[in-house]
Amino acid sequence: MLLRILRTTSFRFTVIYVVLFAGAVAALGAYFYSATFGEAAKQTDAVIESEIGVLADLFSTSGPGMLTRVIRQRTAWSDDAIYMLIGAPSGAVLAGNLTALPPEALTAEGDFFDFKFEKPLVDAAGREVGVQQREARGKMMRFRATADAEQSYLVVVARDVASREYLRSRSQSVVTRAALVTIAFGVVIGLIFSRSLLRRVEVVNKTSRAIRGGDLSQRIPMSGAGDELDDLSENLNSMLDQIERLMAGMRDVSDNIAHDLRSPLTRIRNRLSDAMNGGADAKDEALRATIDDSEKLLATFNALLSIARIQSGEGAGVLKPIDLVAIAEEMSELYEPAAQDVGFDFRLITAPTPTVKGSRELMSQAVANFLDNALKYAEGGTLIELKVEPAKSGGAVLSVADDGPGVRPEDRERIFERFVRLEESRTTPGSGLGLSLVSAIARAHNAKLELRDGLKHKSGDGCGLRIVMSFPPAD
Repeated sequence: MLLRILRTTSFRFTVIYVVLFAGAVAALGAYFYSATFGEAAKQTDAVIESEIGVLADLFSTSGPGMLTRVIRQRTAWSDDAIYMLIGAPSGAVLAGNLTALPPEALTAEGDFFDFKFEKPLVDAAGREVGVQQREARGKMMRFRATADAEQSYLVVVARDVASREYLRSRSQSVVTRAALVTIAFGVVIGLIFSRSLLRRVEVVNKTSRAIRGGDLSQRIPMSGAGDELDDLSENLNSMLDQIERLMAGMRDVSDNIAHDLRSPLTRIRNRLSDAMNGGADAKDEALRATIDDSEKLLATFNALLSIARIQSGEGAGVLKPIDLVAIAEEMSELYEPAAQDVGFDFRLITAPTPTVKGSRELMSQAVANFLDNALKYAEGGTLIELKVEPAKSGGAVLSVADDGPGVRPEDRERIFERFVRLEESRTTPGSGLGLSLVSAIARAHNAKLELRDGLKHKSGDGCGLRIVMSFPPAD
């Protein structure tokens, strides 16, 4: 379990964040050190350098005697100043507050060096009660009366930096501990977050395994946090709903294909079997009937292929601006005589309508299917209305309405599915693919397809069906 947590993306991101945060803290600490302790160290070096310069001038102008007196005076009133004057070659300390020359001074002659020294501790009465180990930083120079003088005086000038070093050491310790605590805290938070995320991902994996095993009813539970994982779960559940619907649709399509093809194929087989034992006239009649059934079967397969091509985008081709009013007028001329022959009044209503982007052939096919559907299923009605008008959103609306028996609200969602025929006996001619083809055409044109109440019956006790196809603006 721990190994899985360490491999999670959230833990890796947390580690990266902790490393970047620690780097930022280190950079900030370096800046803080340079702006405080670093600057203080530079000021100490500058003060020592200045002191040595003053003492060098004093030695060159007034000699070693005056230098000895000045050093004694300064050691008397300056608490953090350290001086030492050694007269060569005897090595005797002429003045100063150091008891011995620091060993570091000999190796760093002419350069700054750090050293430790013992400082006497005195009580209120001025009596020495002990010694204290202190840290200091200084510089040693050799003073000669003349450039070629053999005798030189060693002069050590230093400053007590014990308090500053103590504060620097404490600051480094605090920053180091804070950094370690921050890193440890970040790692712990990363482990907690990763464990929580891994638990939720495992729920998704468990659901996926169940679905992969064939249980399409499983859905990913929502945590209720409303975070991105809930959004992802909601989208995945919606996708699973769609897949389940498609799978159910595929099963229905397979069943309907088997049902619709079994009858004509059985009829063809029986007809041909009877014709083999019959006369010439019976054979001719059987062949003509077989050709009619074959054409119906071909029409069914052609409709299925058209739907598949349109849904894949291949059948729609390049969409160009088309005039729906012109298409409606052409289809009206074709279908008005047929409508009148079966007892319907045909009414075309158009208004100046903006063009939409589409395929003229496919839209003509869609209008023809609408009208075929109305002529076939609006039995008992008296009027079919084809209407084209501008949409309030800037597009166009095409609708076909009748005053037939209509479609029950619970069936309206189904009639665009393949092979769906509301007539349970399925004796009415047709394949149940007409409106499925229209639905595919609508999706190819980004058009919205709706079923609404149609024209009212003259008796006033109901209404027919209206199919509305709404197109977006052409731009």
